[in-house]
Amino acid sequence: MAQWQPVEIERRLYTTEAELYDIAFSWDVSAEVDWLIERLGRDSSPVLEPACGSGRMLAALAESGMEAVGFDSSPEMVQLAQERLNSRKLPGEAVVADMAGFALERVCGGAICPVGSLAYLTDPADVATHLSCVARHLRPDARYLVQLELRDDADPWRGVPPSVWEAERGNTRLKIAWRVDWIDLEAGIEVQHARFEVVGGPERGGVFEERHTMAAWTPERWAGAIAKSGFTYEAVYDGDRPGRPRRPLGEAGRLLWHELRV
Repeated sequence: MAQWQPVEIERRLYTTEAELYDIAFSWDVSAEVDWLIERLGRDSSPVLEPACGSGRMLAALAESGMEAVGFDSSPEMVQLAQERLNSRKLPGEAVVADMAGFALERVCGGAICPVGSLAYLTDPADVATHLSCVARHLRPDARYLVQLELRDDADPWRGVPPSVWEAERGNTRLKIAWRVDWIDLEAGIEVQHARFEVVGGPERGGVFEERHTMAAWTPERWAGAIAKSGFTYEAVYDGDRPGRPRRPLGEAGRLLWHELRV
């Protein structure tokens, strides 16, 4: 087998191309947010979102009556998130901070981290610091809901299909393809490839591509990381199925929601 080599990226998708990201991930998340609030509890406001991106979850939380507090390492993303809240006169804020270590002057009643954002932390030490930071920002007995895919030790590529979808805003229409190019469970690393093609609008024909180095988690490794944190591993839910049914702890799968409790 060829040896994995680090992929150097600028992550322009989250900086100079933040508008593309915002269009591509603009689907309605209100039903998912309703489910998240049900798990967190109506008394969990304010809700913290690390790696909040352009703020679509923050806005949906606020529209559901919850105060939302988000942060992201990208100033461009934070600006989009704050503009989204301000334009709708929604309660909440977005600030610039690092997932691997942050200190906000807030105590929250719950936290969420959707769409596998935690996997951008590829160093286990950073993950440990992140979990510790989140725990310190939560009230006792609060929950942290993390969406993270877990790879099968025996068959890492099982249940890893590419994702292809279209999105549009105004005159701009995009075709997005997101796939996994490489998985190395021994190194705990995988490489994901994003391709954005403008198929409608004044920039039609434009193509943007980028590869991202991500953490590859197995059920055993993930459970071990939680065991060393300030959280208890409460439950797993299948975000790939209607109703998000509960799954047994220790199983691999895609779009899994992990419920952690302080």
